[in-house]
Amino acid sequence: MPAYTLRQLEYLLAVAENGSVTGAANSLHVSQSSLSSGISELERAMNLQLLVRHHAKGVSLTDAGERLLIQARNLIEDAQSLEQVAHDLGTAPNGPISIGIFSVIAPYFVPELVSRLAKDHPEIDARISEVDLVELNEGVLSGKFEIGFGYDFGHSSQVTIEHLVDVPAHVVVSANHRLAKLAKISLRQLAGEKLVLLDLPHSRDYFAQALSKAGLELEIAYRSTSAELVRAMVAREVGVALLNLRPAHNQSLEGKKFAILEISDPIPPARLVALVNDPEKLTRRASAVFEASKLIQIIGA
Repeated sequence: MPAYTLRQLEYLLAVAENGSVTGAANSLHVSQSSLSSGISELERAMNLQLLVRHHAKGVSLTDAGERLLIQARNLIEDAQSLEQVAHDLGTAPNGPISIGIFSVIAPYFVPELVSRLAKDHPEIDARISEVDLVELNEGVLSGKFEIGFGYDFGHSSQVTIEHLVDVPAHVVVSANHRLAKLAKISLRQLAGEKLVLLDLPHSRDYFAQALSKAGLELEIAYRSTSAELVRAMVAREVGVALLNLRPAHNQSLEGKKFAILEISDPIPPARLVALVNDPEKLTRRASAVFEASKLIQIIGA
């Protein structure tokens, strides 16, 4: 068994952060004598001098103390995580959870997710941020988001993904378009058309690759980061579009109609996924959110 305690490591961390024994003792609400005694015991257990005491100028860490501090901080964080896991195992899912959602899927995903959580887990305080895929992956990796939801594009190899559903691509044309009455088309039938592009990182590459494989390079008539605006521009006959998620209606917000056509080309679907940093450390809150996400119905999936 270790000859040191977590409390002694906390003392060392507090001294490093405050630069003095007095400040460290005040921050931990212990006496200076108790903190000094704890540090001395830690030095004896480690057989190292960890602090240099400066008369009337506080204390500083030795080189050995600085190196030990890194591991001490990791041990304390692991201990806190263990305590949280133990708490989660013994209680129902509750409390705040930070969730990242790819902005494009948010309108199709968030309403049902929030509704399910409110019904099945009212104690969970879901705090949702709508972000792009880069921010989503960085947020999950850094711990800003306890769980995230988006497409399986460009994620870090350090992030763990859980597949939820495949979402096939489709073509959107105006209601008066020459192809509007067809149920399914090949991308080659779009030759000569102008493109209204969903201009987001990874998404634009996904659509560009699909067109390239079909031997097409369409002139871009309009770019937008909003799928709703893309469909509105198509309904206004500005061009055609490629998208994945489908609305439950066939008209834009201003009431102009469009048609959704399936694609016969073998285009890989977009994979809707959940992202977590470490599946072994999922709290009960995150597990509850993940289970709720698996029940969400995506149109066209």
